[in-house]
Amino acid sequence: MFKTGLLLSVCTALVLATPAAAAPSPLIIDKNVRPKSSNGRINAVHKEIPTMSADLNKVRYGILEGMLETKGFSWVYDGEGEGYILARFDYRGDTNVMRIEYNENYVQLKYQDALGDYVCEKLIEGICYKNGRGYYNYIKNLRKSIAHKIERL
Repeated sequence: MFKTGLLLSVCTALVLATPAAAAPSPLIIDKNVRPKSSNGRINAVHKEIPTMSADLNKVRYGILEGMLETKGFSWVYDGEGEGYILARFDYRGDTNVMRIEYNENYVQLKYQDALGDYVCEKLIEGICYKNGRGYYNYIKNLRKSIAHKIERL
């Protein structure tokens, strides 16, 4: 009985930990969240990017190009699923993984995971409300690069 209950608990935890389907949407910052970085920093990272193409293959390609041509270090492809690409950045022993969600309307960067200095202190539905300045700077550069590529589709 105990082993069955434990197995059920582990299975339940895995299901709950599984990310929801990719769903980029307009960013609405919850002003009541504390602790919280500035709205400007949160927008610079997580603000949705409107797509100019209904061709999801082109959008995907624009994201991949943006990852490669980011100011500073390139981001590494770390896998993908239906409607998202995982991008990883490693620097001086710190790691950050972003989930870049896309559909026919938007591309949006969401926090997936991190090690070291980039661990999110306040995470709500993929939006990192509190992190260090380095996190926001690196992700901002990735977002700008992807937005530039998406605009040219």
